[in-house]
Amino acid sequence: MRSIFFKSKRYLVFVFFLFSVININGQQKENISEKEYEKIIVKGFYKFQNNEKSQFLDSLLTIIKLNKFTVKEDSINSKILYLKGVNNLELKRFKKAENLFIESFELAKNTNDIFLIGSIYNARGLIFSSEYKNVVKAALYYKKAIANYSEVGNLLQLINTYYNLVINARLRGEWDESITYAKSFLKLILKDSKRTDGIGQIYYFIADSYFELGMSEKALINLENAEKFVPTDNSKFHSLINSAYAKYYESKGDYILALQKYKEVNNDLEKKIISDNLRIKESFVNELELESELKNKQNLIINNQKTKLIVSGIIAIFFIGLTIFFIFLRRNNNKKNKQIENLNTDLNQLITDLKINNEVILDKKNEIEILLNLNEQALFSRVLKVSTYNDAIRKITDDIENIPNASSYLININTKLLSLISEEELWNDFKIQFEKIRPNFFSKLKKISPNLSVNDLKHCTYIVSNLKSKEVSQLISVSPRSVETTRYRLKKKMGLEKEDSLYDFLIDL
Repeated sequence: MRSIFFKSKRYLVFVFFLFSVININGQQKENISEKEYEKIIVKGFYKFQNNEKSQFLDSLLTIIKLNKFTVKEDSINSKILYLKGVNNLELKRFKKAENLFIESFELAKNTNDIFLIGSIYNARGLIFSSEYKNVVKAALYYKKAIANYSEVGNLLQLINTYYNLVINARLRGEWDESITYAKSFLKLILKDSKRTDGIGQIYYFIADSYFELGMSEKALINLENAEKFVPTDNSKFHSLINSAYAKYYESKGDYILALQKYKEVNNDLEKKIISDNLRIKESFVNELELESELKNKQNLIINNQKTKLIVSGIIAIFFIGLTIFFIFLRRNNNKKNKQIENLNTDLNQLITDLKINNEVILDKKNEIEILLNLNEQALFSRVLKVSTYNDAIRKITDDIENIPNASSYLININTKLLSLISEEELWNDFKIQFEKIRPNFFSKLKKISPNLSVNDLKHCTYIVSNLKSKEVSQLISVSPRSVETTRYRLKKKMGLEKEDSLYDFLIDL
């Protein structure tokens, strides 16, 4: 909507400029010499390349149209063709723009106009990317443009072209390449003290590329930089940044922070909707003001040109064209309003879906925690049973050993029974089963405190499984006081204070 309004405003400015040229400076063509005309084209070309304002381009094209000199110099004609090509590119007449750029390129080669050739490469890159969807060929043109702009040292166009290359590399899925171009963009923009636009977006693109490469920590650093530079009123990019944060926290298992960021995404999207609605309202107000100003100027032109039949005819045609233009503009605005309403509906649906997804994630997290507790209880139930069996077997072996002059048969049975209750095998089996529930638990413990014994490690598993001292004492056949003493010793080995919770420390591993 905003772009349509500004384009319509530009067209109206152009119409008034044209009328002022015809009615106020009717002899302009005769007053400008061919030499002056050529100077205007050259200066205008470089000025446009430095400010890239569409209104200025329209003024240049109007001068070209009103002064149809037969220029012989390739250096002038190449620039005229390029300016016409840019105008057609803005109007999305891609085929016509491409033909004009090709003609301009041939003339620019004759004069070795390196800057103009670079500008043509850049423009053709935009055409191949936008119209033909040939991002590979577009990348080749952008790189050629970079080489030319580097040769002439044009900082503005280098920055713009590197931005195009960042987008192009992302479209091709070349994430490392996109990061390289983005860093070149940032390096160049630091040299231009007047520019800060685009820095926040570039940092976001770098972060997104690192996420695609699985380098989450580097992505996080660039997300923080993006937050610093993206304007606070740019809800669109803030929603993208918060969405990236949410995915990062979700990948790390921090569902609470992920949910918080998803909520911020929703808030950003709601702000964008509100901002878009305000912008639409403002555009309508501006249109009304512009229409009022336009009518005043029309009346002034009519009053000043009453005595001239030709001018009156032109004014009549102007009114007809203007009426058609406003009808077209109003219809176009209505169409855009309908599209915005549909977009708002889609966004609201997206917000609803995100809320549902967040609830599902929380439910899954709770289910996982319940399942983890059940698995731990089942494991310790199994250990308790095995321990009971071992006690029974050990009692039998003790009875056999107490039989005087036991037969070789009983001694053989005793040996086999003792082999069944190997503490080391029982512990290794327990470790394997426990690490299925809590992966890398023992390796993390060893990193924190390498001097932990097997008995210490066992007690750590009892603690993290939330077994009370009495339950542990029954499990390993010792007194509850002995269990408490062991836990106190564990705190000292791990460097914890007396008031620190051993359970909280171990559960976070």
